[in-house]
Amino acid sequence: MAEPLRLYTFSLSHFSEKIRWTLGLENIPFIEVPWVPPFHVPEARRSGRGTTVPVIDDGTTRVQDSTRILHWLDTNRGPLTLFPKDEATRKEALEIEERFDQVGSDVIRLAYDHVLHQPEAVVRLWTIDATPMQRRALRLMFPLFRILFRRRLDTRPERLAESRARVEQALAFIEERTAKHPYLLGEQISIADVTAAALLAPFACPDEHPVYASDEFRAGMAPVIDEWRTRPALDWVRRVYRERRGVWPRAAHVTSMLAS
Repeated sequence: MAEPLRLYTFSLSHFSEKIRWTLGLENIPFIEVPWVPPFHVPEARRSGRGTTVPVIDDGTTRVQDSTRILHWLDTNRGPLTLFPKDEATRKEALEIEERFDQVGSDVIRLAYDHVLHQPEAVVRLWTIDATPMQRRALRLMFPLFRILFRRRLDTRPERLAESRARVEQALAFIEERTAKHPYLLGEQISIADVTAAALLAPFACPDEHPVYASDEFRAGMAPVIDEWRTRPALDWVRRVYRERRGVWPRAAHVTSMLAS
């Protein structure tokens, strides 16, 4: 039997949640190792593709980027049941997965454009799994990180408008696709649903997610999602979480990871 994979994440990251959820549904054993931004940068660069999470490691190979991880899992721990067997349906599922990856980036841009004005809130979210020394260091360095992060996100008004339009289109897409069926491709959950639900979860704030369901996080997101609050698409995200995700016991995970 293969050793459990090591999954490097941010607890806050919805792209990490996409892979965490996939591993759970596929019953693939893994150990989660939470990183703390920006202190993760030297370790992340070992993966060879920048500083993003998630990263998966089987002891000999490291794979970075959620889409590349999915294909690696299908080849090395699969076949994944979330990948439809029919070739045409599989192709459509992966096209939807790619589309919602872009929406996931839009969610980040819209959310941080608002919350970067609240330094203490951002520091608390970024240091969920941090040591006391890391928390102190991040508070001291945050003004610089805020400038660099805002520049990286590109929060110019025209870019924010583009992101808002793509989120709007994504919500309409979900509502059209799920008007008569429980999932985006019909009656069976697929990687399309996991991706869409995970990457919109910061806006839906499902009860099952220990970060997004917190009172502080929901209060921070309220102004960002005000126009979408009652959209059926976000209700769909909450339903998929409730029925197919279950509660992710973050505290238990973190305790075991930090001890490993």
